[in-house]
Amino acid sequence: MNHSAVRKNRSMIDLSWQLFLVFAIVIGVSMIPMESFAAANAIQNTLCKVVGLFTSTTGKAIATLAVIIVGVGALMGKVSWGLALIVALGIALVFGAASIVDAIDSTGNTKNCP
Repeated sequence: MNHSAVRKNRSMIDLSWQLFLVFAIVIGVSMIPMESFAAANAIQNTLCKVVGLFTSTTGKAIATLAVIIVGVGALMGKVSWGLALIVALGIALVFGAASIVDAIDSTGNTKNCP
């Protein structure tokens, strides 16, 4: 078989896969109930639960473990001190995110989570 025939077959296979993927996405989206598209309140509740998980005692425990692990690694010379500072900065940003958003938001409507 020559190269042009192989290239043509490969492009037909690629086109077939692309069409199949588009068809599968269309079928998948059409099977989603319409109520789920209008369920902004459910999305808000889910996001509030995620924020609550990260800022609750579970999040504090995970942050404490991260500081311990990275700190021990930095003391042993396995992790750079720059990475240790980045982890500490990331933890500060996660727990201070609500205050940062409050400072940016002019309306003050960031307290929507229960």
